[in-house]
Amino acid sequence: MGVEPIPAGMCKQVQMMPWVLHRANSLLAALPLTQGLEREVLILGKESRPDEDRLKQLIISSKLTSNSSPSPGQMVQSLALSTAGDRWDMERMGILGDAFLKYSTTIFLHYNMADTCDEGDLSTVRSKIVGNLNLFHIAESLGLANCGIVSTRMDPVVTWTPPGYQSAAMVGGGIVEENVVELDKEMVGWVVGDIRGWITREDLEKLRLGEMTEDEMKVLARGRRKEHKVGGVKLSDFRLVSDKAQADCVEAMVGCYLLHCGMENCLDFMARIGINLSSTSRVEEVIERKQSREKVIMQTPQKDAFCSDQVRNEIAKLQTLMSSLGADQIEKITGYTFKEKSFLLQAFTHPSYGDNRLTASYEKLEFLGDAVLDYLVTCYIYTNTDADPSRLTVIRSALVCNNMFASLLTDIQLDQFILHCTPGIYNKIKEYLDDKWWDETQPAEVKVDKTLKQINEEDPPELDMVEVPKVLGDVFEALFGAIFLDSGHDLSVVWSVYRRLCPTLDKVVANPPLNIKKQLLEKFPVVGSVVFSSATQEGGGTVSVTVEVPAGGTRRKFKGKGRSKKLAVLAACKCALRKLGEEEGVDAAGDCLARTE
Repeated sequence: MGVEPIPAGMCKQVQMMPWVLHRANSLLAALPLTQGLEREVLILGKESRPDEDRLKQLIISSKLTSNSSPSPGQMVQSLALSTAGDRWDMERMGILGDAFLKYSTTIFLHYNMADTCDEGDLSTVRSKIVGNLNLFHIAESLGLANCGIVSTRMDPVVTWTPPGYQSAAMVGGGIVEENVVELDKEMVGWVVGDIRGWITREDLEKLRLGEMTEDEMKVLARGRRKEHKVGGVKLSDFRLVSDKAQADCVEAMVGCYLLHCGMENCLDFMARIGINLSSTSRVEEVIERKQSREKVIMQTPQKDAFCSDQVRNEIAKLQTLMSSLGADQIEKITGYTFKEKSFLLQAFTHPSYGDNRLTASYEKLEFLGDAVLDYLVTCYIYTNTDADPSRLTVIRSALVCNNMFASLLTDIQLDQFILHCTPGIYNKIKEYLDDKWWDETQPAEVKVDKTLKQINEEDPPELDMVEVPKVLGDVFEALFGAIFLDSGHDLSVVWSVYRRLCPTLDKVVANPPLNIKKQLLEKFPVVGSVVFSSATQEGGGTVSVTVEVPAGGTRRKFKGKGRSKKLAVLAACKCALRKLGEEEGVDAAGDCLARTE
């Protein structure tokens, strides 16, 4: 009997077959999540990055696009975890989807919870809709973990089974891997899938042949776990996908629809999977994940901010309040003229200001403005950088936070227009501005900070942490919530005002600042070189923490104080950076306070 030779080209094709089948299976799994396909789109290659201007327009515009659905090839990217080691993964797209979910849900709640002005109540309901638990239940109803999500690296020998096949059958009946999964469920107190780490391929073979019972395998796994004798097997028929990973994939699918099909088609997709944010929906229906295949009807923009029809006619009172507010100056500073002045009045009204009974306080506008800014900034970073998910999150966190918003508001002196009747607010803002002035103007050669108190040679320098008043960031967010409503939900108008008021946007995107603690840890990267003391209670309800670092051939201590341990730690770090920076001839505190969470 002779041996028939196989051409080298055919051999290579045979070797490629598992990967081709693996990719085809992924595309077919993604197919039910798309619709309206009119052409062959089962693509295998990685798509090139779209033009940035077109991409920004597609994201910011709410108009329909020609594509009602992404291709299966595009959808596959939103279902590929980073652990799969593929040419793409869902993480960047998931960040975009997360921002749009927050934005669209916030608008829905703004109109469907019209009688609620409490930011806490609105945030609680929003978390029930966009939180990981709800998104996981949506993923579960779609069956993503069973077929759609690609979670492991493709290995034809270990982690792959040809379509239509299963792992080895047991001699007495049943499938080996199915038995392992059932055994894993019986391991009380163990993490899901943990049993795989304490058994070996030899154990599975014995189980298959009947040489080991299921009870014996459980005893063996517990014994190895107790003695830390690690085994480790990978299953080819089953994948371990965490609840959070499934929720993240739902966010990524939303991002995929938004990216390739526009806002309205994305909202229609969300309605089909159980997040129906149509103006005809009720909040209870959205929380219950009621699905709909009907076209989503967008909310009609709010006309004004008046509390009732009765106060709407109090024109003289409105004019008096607008004069007290200084509306003309605010519009001149922002470069935006309000068509409906009541939105502007609401944006600058603190809950303590009783003279304004025409509108509510800024709390609801703050809730709206936060989501609008978060979405726009995320879109800008996504379309203007190739930043990996980790860096993208760092940039977004630096730009969309209370500290940055407070800094921007005070930079243009809009803090002077806040309507309030609380002396404490004035004092906090003054303390913040004094501290901010020091950070931004003090020359590096100045040796001693007026807020650094050198008690004696044995006591460390200390610094009280000046908190960023929350009211400043809240008013900044409320201002943009007001512009969003006044412009008729025109995101391009909101974005143009934000770009004007945030001149450092591109610098922060290119080089996002670290918070104070991270700056200190990077200055002394050796593990264990930066040591924090335990918190100590002091008079007046303050807490103190001391940080010890190596400097000048010895160990130096710096003390920080604040209303909580977290603030005291930040104060200690800031104190160390300032003092060491002065001694090195470098102003190390320039970015500290304005970037601290």
